[in-house]
Amino acid sequence: MTSKIISIVLCLGVILALTLVPGALPKVTSANPANEWGFEIQPNVTGVGFNEDFTVNAVVVQQGDGNSTAWHMYLLFDPTYLEVTAIDTPSTLPTADTPDVEPSMPAWDNTTGWAQHGYSRSTGGPEVDVGFVYCTIHFRSKSATGTSYLNFTVLDPAHKTDILDPASTDVLNWTQVVNGMVMVGTPTLTVNVTPAGMGDVDITGASIPPSYPNTTTWDWDQNVTLDAVNSTPGWRFNHWSGDIDGPTNTSSSYVIMDDFTKNVTANFTEAPPAILADPSSLNFSASVGEDPANQTLDICNDGGHILNWTLADDAAWLSVSPTSGGDLGAEDCNSTEVAVDTTGLAEGTYHANITITAPGASNSPHVVPVTLNLGVPEISVNPTSLTFTTSVGVNPPSQKLEVCNSGTGTLDWELTDNAGWLSGSPTSGSLDADECEDVTVSVDVAGMEAGDYTATITITGSEKKVPVTLHIVSAMPEMPVGPASVSASGLSITPQQVQPGRDVTISISVANTGGETGSYNAVLYINGVVEDSQSVSVAGGTSKNVIFTVSKSQAGVYDVSLAGQSGQFEVVGGGGWFAGGLGTGGIIAIVVVVIVLVVAVIFILRGTARPE
Repeated sequence: MTSKIISIVLCLGVILALTLVPGALPKVTSANPANEWGFEIQPNVTGVGFNEDFTVNAVVVQQGDGNSTAWHMYLLFDPTYLEVTAIDTPSTLPTADTPDVEPSMPAWDNTTGWAQHGYSRSTGGPEVDVGFVYCTIHFRSKSATGTSYLNFTVLDPAHKTDILDPASTDVLNWTQVVNGMVMVGTPTLTVNVTPAGMGDVDITGASIPPSYPNTTTWDWDQNVTLDAVNSTPGWRFNHWSGDIDGPTNTSSSYVIMDDFTKNVTANFTEAPPAILADPSSLNFSASVGEDPANQTLDICNDGGHILNWTLADDAAWLSVSPTSGGDLGAEDCNSTEVAVDTTGLAEGTYHANITITAPGASNSPHVVPVTLNLGVPEISVNPTSLTFTTSVGVNPPSQKLEVCNSGTGTLDWELTDNAGWLSGSPTSGSLDADECEDVTVSVDVAGMEAGDYTATITITGSEKKVPVTLHIVSAMPEMPVGPASVSASGLSITPQQVQPGRDVTISISVANTGGETGSYNAVLYINGVVEDSQSVSVAGGTSKNVIFTVSKSQAGVYDVSLAGQSGQFEVVGGGGWFAGGLGTGGIIAIVVVVIVLVVAVIFILRGTARPE
């Protein structure tokens, strides 16, 4: 008996020693290793700022099939960082039974740092066979930075953590006890770049100064997005290292602020040389027998280290100078001149390639495509003639003459005229195929008398002539002034007598004697009923005819009323046999009918005759 008592005391001593160590997770086997009940702090890890209220749950967990009827919790915390403000007891157990709370429970002490609770099922209540939230503990953090562990423990029979079965046996398995941790303070993120000065990091939601290492503060558990930026020519992002939570090999990643400090480094490496050709392709256009202007091709180092290059082309009509260069650091360039010789080439489209080679370059060889379009240009103009009208001493408004290359190749054109009073601007230009340019054509009538004048604009390149006519009158007729003044007159009805279904044209003239544009709504009435209407717009000093077309199928006289003027037309014939005349076809039809009737009468008479 004495040896059993000694064993029990030693076991309790081991449990007490382990659970008093802050943060230690007890690994003490209960008297029955098969027990599958446990206690947990949820959430297991909590981060809070200073002087913040928060809660954690003490949860009873069941990993097997046993039942429990009473529960006790004794939890240690560090009063340097935390204080308890309340402990909530659930109103019901999972069995819908009401907890029977022990006297003076729950209780806590913010000086030494402990919280305690104990209750059981009600007397005779059902046994509990599932896990549940045992209690909710309300904490408030203090102003000190640090970590407080929340440790379940056993001090003595009055200050213990246990779970009792219906036989009042402790069935808590300490291997299934999960303690908690609360971190109090402000998380900080420190970002560095290596090698120094060879790149940058953009942090979403933060302004980063141009110096590293850089430290910023964040909320607990905040997801912070980091973007590595290739800001130094010739250097490229390689990977992230340190406390990175997202991918390490992509320029965009993230860190979760779940600890007091997180340290992350963006690692950059010098890129190999890379060929950049500017422009990336070349296009030449010319007329047959003419060489297009030379073009410049820049060869640059779009990577790091040093780029040395050579080039070659694959067409006899193409040449490049120089054909080699180098000693190009990051973003440095050499310029070359590309020329085309069209000798012996017929009309058409030609293709070639310039191939650039550079040892060690990531994209060597690099090809620049070249296209040559050779064609026969052709001038087209719009309009094909110009007419100016003005009075003595008054220059008419200028007009636009569109000059286009409706052929192929390049059109180099020049414009001339044969009259001192005529001019155009510009007087020359160059047009690719299907390209156009406007020429402003002007007239100066100073010193010219009334009369008609003619001149010609000649455009060379593929010659085109544009006739120009100038009318100068002694005085331009005065245009009406003032507001619109619109009236209608001159009712016309034709024809005034028609056959049924034939068209009758009814028209009226609408004149505007004012200076501004006016409108008029013409309504046609037939026998007092609206037949049709039209709305017209009439410019000042002009007139416009309004025309209606009607047809009627019934014979009779129809009264017409339009713009306050009256008239008539008549539909004759009434739709009988002879309406509109018999005509040749009608006469033939009548003759045929008469013949048929005569023949029929003869047969009838023969049939009724008696022999003598």
